[in-house]
Amino acid sequence: MGQDSSTAKVATRAPGPTLPAGLRLDGTRPLTLQATQAGLRLLVRLCAAPGSSIEGLDLVPATGPLLVCSSHLSNFDPLVFGAWFPRVMHAMAKAEMFRNPLLRAYLDRCNCFPVRRGAPDRQAIRAALAVVQSGGALVLFPEGHRSYGQGLLPFESGAGYLALKSGVPVIPCAVWGTEHVLPRGSLLPRRAPIHLRVGEPFRPAAGTPEEASRQIRRQVAVLLPPAYRGSAD
Repeated sequence: MGQDSSTAKVATRAPGPTLPAGLRLDGTRPLTLQATQAGLRLLVRLCAAPGSSIEGLDLVPATGPLLVCSSHLSNFDPLVFGAWFPRVMHAMAKAEMFRNPLLRAYLDRCNCFPVRRGAPDRQAIRAALAVVQSGGALVLFPEGHRSYGQGLLPFESGAGYLALKSGVPVIPCAVWGTEHVLPRGSLLPRRAPIHLRVGEPFRPAAGTPEEASRQIRRQVAVLLPPAYRGSAD
């Protein structure tokens, strides 16, 4: 006998969206990630000069999906989150870093996945949605580039799109002082006070992705000292 129509439909159904090969959604921490986090905690502790501060970590839910949206001043910022944030997180990294097979294998094991900057990257968006839909925490730097202490830059619409599409809580964060730890053009970090401030989780009101990103930006801006906030929307 031939297939009935329902079986035929299942057999010809298009495959689901392709996700990055190394993307882990099971919540486990490979040994590489555990070792990296231990190293980051030591490095950040050595670089954090007297006067450093951490505020609001008690506001971070212990479980459940999260979009962590932060200001961005330095390449040292992701290291601060890796060392201090009380959740295992996923993060986007620029696609150029994944061209080297050894570096790609390492980044895969540290919950990073590639994103092409300067243009919409549908695969990166699908990967980001898969992370939060699986109950994970995803850290984003919605400015897209380091601001170098010149005021908070406009947020790209991708953060607002992910927040609206997923419906998960957004945790606004502000980090500063890192621009002195690893200044622009420097390869080696130095000691300076580092500050991380975490805000209340919220969900942007319904609207366009651009409007949602502006709402997230305002929540991040109020966590920063006035000198770092920059102009209004």
